[in-house]
Amino acid sequence: MKKFVPRPGFVVQAYRFALDPNAGQEQRLRSHCGAARVAFNWAVSWVVASWWQRKAEASYGIGEDGLTPWRPWSLPVLR
Repeated sequence: MKKFVPRPGFVVQAYRFALDPNAGQEQRLRSHCGAARVAFNWAVSWVVASWWQRKAEASYGIGEDGLTPWRPWSLPVLR
């Protein structure tokens, strides 16, 4: 992987924070992370399903103009 080198005149600064949630906050954090993972998995499966569909159609000899349209995976489309 290429090493990050800041441009001349720029300063790179980072912070590290430790979370110390109570039991209720921890449950909500876990719930949020789980929901984010479900949404990510849905988006990936939605896009991959169209890829596999196109591959199957191509194996049947269907031309490019007859294949299922590509599903874009930009943020606005997935929302």
